[in-house]
Amino acid sequence: MIFFATTAYVLGHQGLGCLLPASQRVLKHLGTGTRSFCTGRSASAGPAFRRCSAHAPAAVGRACRLAPITYGFSASACASTAAGVSLSDVVAQVQSCVARSNTEAGVLSQLADCAVNRASELSPSQIRNLTVSFAQLGYFNTHFKRVMADTIVDKLHQFEPAELADTAWAFGEAQYYDYHLLSNLLPYLKHNIQRFDASGMAKMLWAFARFGYQDEALLELMHDIALKLQAHCNSKSLADVVYAVAQLGWADSRLHSLVAEYAMDNIQDFGAQSLAKLAYGLAAVGYDDDALYTAITQAATQQLDSMSPADVAMILWACGEQGHLCDRFMSAVADQYMPANLEAFTPQQLQTAVKAWNKLGFTCPNVAAAAVRLSELLPHMAPDFPGSTGAAAAAVQP
Repeated sequence: MIFFATTAYVLGHQGLGCLLPASQRVLKHLGTGTRSFCTGRSASAGPAFRRCSAHAPAAVGRACRLAPITYGFSASACASTAAGVSLSDVVAQVQSCVARSNTEAGVLSQLADCAVNRASELSPSQIRNLTVSFAQLGYFNTHFKRVMADTIVDKLHQFEPAELADTAWAFGEAQYYDYHLLSNLLPYLKHNIQRFDASGMAKMLWAFARFGYQDEALLELMHDIALKLQAHCNSKSLADVVYAVAQLGWADSRLHSLVAEYAMDNIQDFGAQSLAKLAYGLAAVGYDDDALYTAITQAATQQLDSMSPADVAMILWACGEQGHLCDRFMSAVADQYMPANLEAFTPQQLQTAVKAWNKLGFTCPNVAAAAVRLSELLPHMAPDFPGSTGAAAAAVQP
């Protein structure tokens, strides 16, 4: 309930005391717990924000307006292993659904049934393509997930690292927790760490972080991960790794020093989302480097037009956590970005932004306007299911 518990404070701080009675009524109605609906974490754990899959939102939003695709096989044919439908055709049809943004439940259910009924015949690459495609479409029924998890464990050592990393990402994106699968992924990662590239490691770590999976053996891998990253540095993968590590709540001095050094020398190579992940990932573990946060906010100011509200909220939160006041970035967000994108901010993102400005003592009319907007959204806000997405929803895309 951290969202509601802090709203009265942020409104009052911005000189909007007249709005407090309405906020108090909302708080009284909902109660004032100490944990966030969105993250299930304490107030200091990080910003509450949501970023959906790059593929799924448009697909889900347009589903009811799409004409169904005609397939050359029926549901009854799918149920039979002797129907003559090749698994390659099934995979191709699922990928076609992604390309067409087709999320029709009946079609996807038929395709999932085909895969489930012949799971033992699936190759690792086919499992990878199916799980990623279904995750991108937002379709991952319980029976499909359970059968795929068991099949992955059975065929684990047939997977190439890149295939397994993408498959792990799909399970994380689908929010399907399977302890047996995760506990088998860890030894594979440990024994094959040198075969993973930086992007693959980021996806594996993000999958563990998605479910809060903690294991001493995973923490022991940080030294090897740092060495691997040192040999294969690139801005996106570094940002993804440091973001996933932050979700696991780890602080590794060698890893974070490596990331900070690379970022200072190559900040121009970081895109908008990578800058946000970098800022959040470092701030979440308490990494203190004023020069680095200055470089991040300067680069973010230049890329502000291409940033999402989630990106902006993450960077503002990081600045607030580290006490870093960058007037140029703060002013650009308040005076330019916020007025043009205010309606696109979720209540959680607005709360994160206004609270960060308050922490840093930054006030202006547009910050007050954001607080007013926040008060308007409060009575209509439907809280997220605890732990359903949280900060880890900024998924590492395959």
